[in-house]
Amino acid sequence: MRKTVYFIILILALTSCRQAPGASTSIWKPYSQEALREAVHEQKPVVIDFYADWCPNCQDLDRTVFVDPAIVAKLALVTALRVDVTNMDDSRVQSVVQTYGIEGVPTVVFLDSHGREITDARVMGLVSSKEFSQALAMLKIFK
Repeated sequence: MRKTVYFIILILALTSCRQAPGASTSIWKPYSQEALREAVHEQKPVVIDFYADWCPNCQDLDRTVFVDPAIVAKLALVTALRVDVTNMDDSRVQSVVQTYGIEGVPTVVFLDSHGREITDARVMGLVSSKEFSQALAMLKIFK
């Protein structure tokens, strides 16, 4: 019995140490027109992540790509914004989705330092850290 209790405690401890979905959100700021204007004013590239709470691929990106130290370091050098499209009934969400022509999530949009989309860099669906890093390289601030 004692071994079973220790085993359960160990499992609970290990489970609580796992990174929860969305734990990478500290690298992201919520999307707003003001944040976008500020980035363009500062001539900083922008990365916009469109995600939804119900999206398993979005959660996988959070658990794999967006916790990769190399990716986190690169995202720290740009303005990293997130658009939560969980509630598509929200007119503000609909407006941003329409502005960027988002057809599904996850989708990550890359804007140059003038706020123009680099269309070849757009990432749709689940990708690896290597693929995401290749898209980031199109911002031309990374070697």
